[in-house]
Amino acid sequence: MQNFECILSSFEEIYPIWHDKLWPGRISEIQPMSILYWEMPTKIIKNSSIFEKYTSTFWVVKDNKKIIGVNSGFRTDEKVYRSRGIYVDSAYRRQGISQILLRQAILQGKKEECHWIWSMSRKSALPAGMSLDMEYVTEIGSSSVSKGWL
Repeated sequence: MQNFECILSSFEEIYPIWHDKLWPGRISEIQPMSILYWEMPTKIIKNSSIFEKYTSTFWVVKDNKKIIGVNSGFRTDEKVYRSRGIYVDSAYRRQGISQILLRQAILQGKKEECHWIWSMSRKSALPAGMSLDMEYVTEIGSSSVSKGWL
């Protein structure tokens, strides 16, 4: 396995990856944060006050200068952190890159003194979270919600 570097990034840098590869054909505008809020134990609601209270952090993993993976994270409540938008280039999958990106969100959540982290991802991405002690919570449409203690 190669030694990939995960570095801080920006919405502007990861937006093309999200737009073209993670959510191609998406109708709603892709924003730095989502209004989705996890209301324990299994309910997802919309809460636009997140935009007023919190900010996002973005990460990329690069192979030389090529972006091969992205992720973001932000608080959705005072002590709750969300990982959002993990994407790994298909040529680099199964090399631990999604775990590297998710681990960055976990570390940022801890830095912001959160107690929980959650993610709403494709079912195929569940193993990445489970490898970092997150647990499956529920399904919402074609997505799976997972959570973990920080």
